[in-house]
Amino acid sequence: SDPALWNLYREVELPLVNVLRDMEKAGVRFDLQMLHEAETALNEELEGIENEIYQLAGKEFNINSPAQVGEILFAELQLDEKAKRGRNGHFSTAEEVLLPLKEKHLIVTKILEQRELKKLISTYISVLPSYINPQTGKIHTTYNQTVTATGRLSSSNPNLQNLPVRTERGQLL
Repeated sequence: SDPALWNLYREVELPLVNVLRDMEKAGVRFDLQMLHEAETALNEELEGIENEIYQLAGKEFNINSPAQVGEILFAELQLDEKAKRGRNGHFSTAEEVLLPLKEKHLIVTKILEQRELKKLISTYISVLPSYINPQTGKIHTTYNQTVTATGRLSSSNPNLQNLPVRTERGQLL
Protein backbone atom coordinates (compact mmCIF):
# COMPACT_ATOMS: atom_id res chain seq x y z
CA SER A 1 0.00 0.00 0.00
CA ASP A 2 2.81 2.39 -0.94
CA PRO A 3 1.24 5.74 -2.01
CA ALA A 4 3.85 6.23 -4.76
CA LEU A 5 2.91 2.87 -6.31
CA TRP A 6 -0.81 3.68 -6.19
CA ASN A 7 -0.04 7.00 -7.85
CA LEU A 8 1.94 5.24 -10.61
CA TYR A 9 -0.93 2.81 -11.10
CA ARG A 10 -3.64 5.53 -11.27
CA GLU A 11 -1.72 8.10 -13.33
CA VAL A 12 0.38 5.94 -15.67
CA GLU A 13 -0.60 2.29 -15.84
CA LEU A 14 -4.40 2.61 -15.81
CA PRO A 15 -4.61 5.32 -18.51
CA LEU A 16 -2.16 3.31 -20.63
CA VAL A 17 -4.66 0.44 -20.81
CA ASN A 18 -6.95 2.59 -22.97
CA VAL A 19 -4.11 3.70 -25.22
CA LEU A 20 -2.98 0.11 -25.78
CA ARG A 21 -6.57 -0.99 -26.47
CA ASP A 22 -6.86 1.73 -29.13
CA MET A 23 -3.52 0.74 -30.66
CA GLU A 24 -4.57 -2.92 -30.83
CA LYS A 25 -7.88 -1.95 -32.44
CA ALA A 26 -6.18 0.38 -34.94
CA GLY A 27 -3.71 -2.33 -35.97
CA VAL A 28 -0.59 -2.14 -38.10
CA ARG A 29 -0.84 -2.05 -41.87
CA PHE A 30 1.38 -4.41 -43.85
CA ASP A 31 1.50 -4.35 -47.61
CA LEU A 32 0.68 -7.94 -48.55
CA GLN A 33 1.88 -7.51 -52.13
CA MET A 34 5.19 -6.12 -50.87
CA LEU A 35 5.58 -9.07 -48.47
CA HIS A 36 5.03 -11.53 -51.34
CA GLU A 37 7.53 -9.66 -53.52
CA ALA A 38 10.05 -9.63 -50.66
CA GLU A 39 9.53 -13.37 -50.11
CA THR A 40 10.18 -14.10 -53.79
CA ALA A 41 13.29 -11.90 -53.88
CA LEU A 42 14.68 -13.31 -50.63
CA ASN A 43 14.05 -16.91 -51.69
CA GLU A 44 15.96 -16.22 -54.93
CA GLU A 45 18.80 -14.69 -52.91
CA LEU A 46 18.74 -17.69 -50.54
CA GLU A 47 19.01 -20.09 -53.47
CA GLY A 48 21.98 -18.13 -54.84
CA ILE A 49 23.77 -18.20 -51.46
CA GLU A 50 23.13 -21.93 -51.10
CA ASN A 51 24.59 -22.54 -54.56
CA GLU A 52 27.67 -20.52 -53.56
CA ILE A 53 28.02 -22.66 -50.43
CA TYR A 54 27.84 -25.87 -52.50
CA GLN A 55 30.47 -24.48 -54.85
CA LEU A 56 32.76 -23.49 -51.98
CA ALA A 57 32.30 -26.92 -50.36
CA GLY A 58 32.87 -28.74 -53.63
CA LYS A 59 29.64 -30.69 -53.22
CA GLU A 60 26.00 -30.46 -52.24
CA PHE A 61 24.94 -31.24 -48.67
CA ASN A 62 22.11 -30.30 -46.33
CA ILE A 63 23.05 -26.78 -45.25
CA ASN A 64 20.24 -26.89 -42.67
CA SER A 65 21.87 -29.85 -40.93
CA PRO A 66 24.38 -28.68 -38.30
CA ALA A 67 25.94 -32.15 -38.37
CA GLN A 68 26.59 -31.97 -42.12
CA VAL A 69 27.82 -28.37 -41.90
CA GLY A 70 30.21 -29.44 -39.14
CA GLU A 71 31.57 -32.28 -41.26
CA ILE A 72 32.18 -29.94 -44.20
CA LEU A 73 33.80 -27.18 -42.14
CA PHE A 74 35.83 -29.19 -39.68
CA ALA A 75 36.40 -32.69 -41.10
CA GLU A 76 36.73 -31.80 -44.79
CA LEU A 77 37.88 -28.17 -44.93
CA GLN A 78 39.65 -28.41 -41.56
CA LEU A 79 38.95 -24.77 -40.68
CA ASP A 80 39.72 -25.34 -37.01
CA GLU A 81 42.20 -28.03 -36.07
CA LYS A 82 41.08 -27.69 -32.44
CA ALA A 83 37.41 -28.35 -33.22
CA LYS A 84 36.05 -31.15 -31.08
CA ARG A 85 33.04 -33.35 -31.47
CA GLY A 86 30.36 -33.01 -28.82
CA ARG A 87 28.69 -35.82 -26.90
CA ASN A 88 26.43 -36.42 -29.89
CA GLY A 89 29.46 -37.05 -32.10
CA HIS A 90 28.99 -33.85 -34.12
CA PHE A 91 30.93 -30.62 -34.34
CA SER A 92 29.24 -27.48 -33.00
CA THR A 93 28.26 -25.01 -35.69
CA ALA A 94 26.71 -22.44 -33.36
CA GLU A 95 27.13 -18.81 -34.39
CA GLU A 96 29.71 -18.16 -31.64
CA VAL A 97 31.81 -21.03 -33.03
CA LEU A 98 31.54 -19.85 -36.65
CA LEU A 99 32.07 -16.09 -36.20
CA PRO A 100 35.81 -16.35 -35.37
CA LEU A 101 36.27 -18.51 -38.49
CA LYS A 102 34.83 -15.97 -40.96
CA GLU A 103 38.29 -14.82 -42.03
CA LYS A 104 39.49 -18.38 -42.67
CA HIS A 105 37.07 -19.26 -45.46
CA LEU A 106 34.28 -17.52 -47.38
CA ILE A 107 32.01 -20.52 -46.82
CA VAL A 108 31.60 -19.54 -43.15
CA THR A 109 30.32 -16.07 -44.07
CA LYS A 110 27.95 -17.60 -46.60
CA ILE A 111 26.61 -20.13 -44.08
CA LEU A 112 25.94 -17.34 -41.58
CA GLU A 113 24.21 -15.31 -44.31
CA GLN A 114 22.13 -18.33 -45.30
CA ARG A 115 21.01 -18.83 -41.70
CA GLU A 116 20.08 -15.16 -41.28
CA LEU A 117 18.11 -15.16 -44.51
CA LYS A 118 16.38 -18.46 -43.78
CA LYS A 119 15.31 -17.18 -40.35
CA LEU A 120 14.02 -13.90 -41.79
CA ILE A 121 11.93 -15.77 -44.35
CA SER A 122 10.57 -18.47 -42.04
CA THR A 123 10.01 -16.31 -38.96
CA TYR A 124 8.65 -13.15 -40.54
CA ILE A 125 8.15 -12.94 -44.30
CA SER A 126 6.24 -16.23 -44.64
CA VAL A 127 4.32 -15.91 -41.37
CA LEU A 128 3.19 -12.28 -41.20
CA PRO A 129 0.52 -12.61 -43.92
CA SER A 130 -1.31 -15.22 -41.81
CA TYR A 131 -1.77 -12.56 -39.09
CA ILE A 132 -3.41 -10.01 -41.41
CA ASN A 133 -7.09 -9.58 -40.57
CA PRO A 134 -9.01 -9.93 -43.87
CA GLN A 135 -11.61 -7.33 -42.80
CA THR A 136 -9.13 -4.59 -41.86
CA GLY A 137 -6.08 -5.56 -43.90
CA LYS A 138 -4.03 -4.98 -40.76
CA ILE A 139 -2.24 -6.99 -38.10
CA HIS A 140 -3.81 -6.51 -34.68
CA THR A 141 -1.03 -7.52 -32.32
CA THR A 142 -1.56 -7.73 -28.57
CA TYR A 143 0.40 -5.22 -26.50
CA ASN A 144 1.41 -6.57 -23.10
CA GLN A 145 1.79 -4.08 -20.30
CA THR A 146 2.86 -6.36 -17.46
CA VAL A 147 4.85 -9.20 -19.03
CA THR A 148 8.42 -7.90 -19.00
CA ALA A 149 10.50 -7.59 -15.86
CA THR A 150 11.91 -4.26 -17.05
CA GLY A 151 8.52 -2.57 -17.24
CA ARG A 152 8.59 -1.98 -20.98
CA LEU A 153 5.83 -3.06 -23.34
CA SER A 154 5.95 -6.23 -25.34
CA SER A 155 3.76 -7.45 -28.17
CA SER A 156 2.54 -10.91 -29.09
CA ASN A 157 0.55 -12.68 -31.79
CA PRO A 158 2.76 -11.69 -33.57
CA ASN A 159 5.70 -10.18 -31.73
CA LEU A 160 6.32 -7.10 -33.86
CA GLN A 161 9.19 -5.92 -31.66
CA ASN A 162 11.55 -8.56 -33.01
CA LEU A 163 11.25 -7.46 -36.62
CA PRO A 164 14.89 -6.98 -37.69
CA VAL A 165 14.34 -3.51 -39.15
CA ARG A 166 17.94 -2.45 -38.53
CA THR A 167 19.29 -4.86 -41.15
CA GLU A 168 19.10 -4.13 -44.86
CA ARG A 169 17.03 -7.25 -45.51
CA GLY A 170 14.84 -6.61 -42.48
CA GLN A 171 13.94 -3.20 -43.83
CA LEU A 172 11.97 -4.99 -46.56
CA LEU A 173 9.36 -5.52 -43.85
